Amino acid sequence: MIQLNDHDINEAATAIRRGMEVYVHREHGRMLIADDPERNVRADPEVFEAVMQDVSIDPDAYIHIERMTAPEAIKVMAAFTDRVRNQELWQALSYALKRPNPFQNFKAELGRFPKNYERWRQFRQQRYSEYVRGRLQEEAQ
Repeated sequence: MIQLNDHDINEAATAIRRGMEVYVHREHGRMLIADDPERNVRADPEVFEAVMQDVSIDPDAYIHIERMTAPEAIKVMAAFTDRVRNQELWQALSYALKRPNPFQNFKAELGRFPKNYERWRQFRQQRYSEYVRGRLQEEAQ
């Protein structure tokens, strides 16, 4: 398995959470991260093109770590909700996940409880880091 240090794992997790493309070289673990200009108007098209060109030269040399699917991301939010001890916040988050636009509603409800927002960010980063490690392990097998 490719051995990435914690800093690289966290960097990849953050990039994936933000919807960026992440590629890890199978042999030496070099990461290529780029934001797709079709999804983010602030993304640099030249950087994206350079990364995609590098990957297209030898696509089998890279592991593409795809974004979490919406159901997977909702499971992360639900797992956090299950850990909440504040009854009012727990109810608000549980309801937010059942309504349309669960991502927006979840974030809005957390905004009403600023002390828990930082806990959420730490929990989310940990879960996304675990996701990255899992994808790398799957590819190594």
